[in-house]
Amino acid sequence: MNLVRLRSSRYLVPGIALAAGIATATPVPAADCIRFYAGCLVRASDLGTWWERSAAGIDCYLDTVSCLKRAYG
Repeated sequence: MNLVRLRSSRYLVPGIALAAGIATATPVPAADCIRFYAGCLVRASDLGTWWERSAAGIDCYLDTVSCLKRAYG
């Protein structure tokens, strides 16, 4: 994992911290969705170009929304 890239992102680390806080206050299936999202964003940040990272981040978001819909629906 490229830690320099993670440190330079202003929103990734606070976003993961926020997701972890939400995960502790939600039902178990939804918490798994949030944990998946955090891990997915970390994996996306390791990709080479801005376009790849952006596309992977969008995929993470859409997969998480789908997971949350299943958890609450």
